[in-house]
Amino acid sequence: MKFVISFFLLSLSVSASPINLHFEDKADDARIYRSILMKDYSIPEELIEMKKTVSCEGTKAAGKLDLCLKKNGDLFVVSVHREFINESLKVFQSP
Repeated sequence: MKFVISFFLLSLSVSASPINLHFEDKADDARIYRSILMKDYSIPEELIEMKKTVSCEGTKAAGKLDLCLKKNGDLFVVSVHREFINESLKVFQSP
């Protein structure tokens, strides 16, 4: 799964689709995850939208990648647009 998210985030930065980072409890913890996305995957800050939610399980998909940080610190993948990932990965195929 980490491999898929890594390629997705790389292709995401190329196509400029937003990442929705939902969080149940602490905005400070969500900011840590946002900084990881920015540093490790070179995602611009303006492409990461943070939103407070009551429950990760009740969160609806709103973009190409929706993540949710639970109260216990687990990162929950709400949705991943797999067709977009497959199309984006074609860029890395040899001719």
